[in-house]
Amino acid sequence: MAPSAKRIKLDEDAKLPDLPYPFGPGPAVRVDVPEDVVIPPVTGRGRELLRRATSQWQWDAFEYALHVQTYPLATLMKHMLTHSGLMDEFKLRSVHAERRLDRFLVAVDMHYHRPIRNPAEDRGEEGGDGLRVGYHNVIHACDVLQSTYAYIHLSDLIVDQPCPRFRYEMLWAAMVHDFGHPGVDNDFLVKTRSAAAEACEEAPLEHYHSRFGQVVKCEFDAFDYATVVDGREPGTSRYVRWDEFVPAMVMDTDMSRHGDILRRVLQPAKGASGWSPPSSDARWKDLVNEAVKWSAYCEERRVEDRNRRTEKDPVRIDVGASDGVDGVKNGVADDLLERVRLLETLVLKAADLGHLARPLAVHKQWVEVLFEEFWRLGDREREAGLDVKPLHDRASSSRVKVAESQVWFFNAVGLPLFQALAEVLPAARCQLEAVRENCAYWEGRVEAEKAAEKVKEVSTTSGGRN
Repeated sequence: MAPSAKRIKLDEDAKLPDLPYPFGPGPAVRVDVPEDVVIPPVTGRGRELLRRATSQWQWDAFEYALHVQTYPLATLMKHMLTHSGLMDEFKLRSVHAERRLDRFLVAVDMHYHRPIRNPAEDRGEEGGDGLRVGYHNVIHACDVLQSTYAYIHLSDLIVDQPCPRFRYEMLWAAMVHDFGHPGVDNDFLVKTRSAAAEACEEAPLEHYHSRFGQVVKCEFDAFDYATVVDGREPGTSRYVRWDEFVPAMVMDTDMSRHGDILRRVLQPAKGASGWSPPSSDARWKDLVNEAVKWSAYCEERRVEDRNRRTEKDPVRIDVGASDGVDGVKNGVADDLLERVRLLETLVLKAADLGHLARPLAVHKQWVEVLFEEFWRLGDREREAGLDVKPLHDRASSSRVKVAESQVWFFNAVGLPLFQALAEVLPAARCQLEAVRENCAYWEGRVEAEKAAEKVKEVSTTSGGRN
């Protein structure tokens, strides 16, 4: 049996050779992944939940993590790569390639912290080594990955974006989007002057997540291709590699960019009165044909570049004229890249907030663990001498405040996002309806909790008079 990956707790001052963990004091954890680690097969209920993950919108990541406890994220990702045909598309079937893939997937999986608890287990023990995180943990990563797969394969996206590299990039972005998340927010990292904030004060968390390729050193080369854009003359082209595309999507999950992304998506075409879906918007009309040509051209150039490499210069890449395909000249490809990435980013953001559209019972569990993370962060804010944000203060929290916060978030963030997505991907409108139903639940909860508090107040007052 191949050895398992291990999480090793280190001293606060320990140096981390393979995981620069820039999130300040706390139990830093590095990951030791053996060369011959293997993602084990899944049987029983776990296998059924894997099947559901690739065949339906609604899914319960808590139940999945209960039945697939060994590398749940790595297992889910490999199943999706296999089920979607991307294992064959990117030639990952050979024994050598699959071993390297397994090791890389496990490394990413293990860089996510484990949950404080799993509501599906009906217990609250922490146990185990390393930092425990309430919400932004490996179960959340599984949930976002499944939502992303559903958007790709159960909506119009598979029609509008048939190219395998787009689907490949989106799944990877979903898998790594909260890579190494410590359970705090960007504001806390900036105010405590963490190393992460020194590297990128604007969005230290997303910056770290997006650098997963530099953190995980597993010699996995499935991303060894590049996209040529711009330049009609020899030597004027530039390359956009996978490690620019995927991190850019991850950076855009920063909530401070949310409004700007929605504005860019909903900006109408010139002369149009409003946004039109891909089927009727002139800007999107030829996207499929352009993307197919573009992807085929990139693959052709990738093979040519590989063949040009010599023993003396194994990483040399020769760039010649890039006018061999429509859409890769006069800056047209840059425009196409922007449109493609904007759609990918919109889907990733919706998947990141996918619990808003989950069945009510599952969604409520996500809210529960989210507030556990908030309250722990509030404790750390207090310990650091910072002002404790209202939502992070467990002492002043109440059922009314929790319900009101959800109504605000649904209306300010969730509904506008899913409405925009439904405009772009009409087949995903079922997700918008699910979000509306859950929002209505919280609106009802606000009224019910306020009424209960009023009854309690009257009862207390009456009792005092007696």
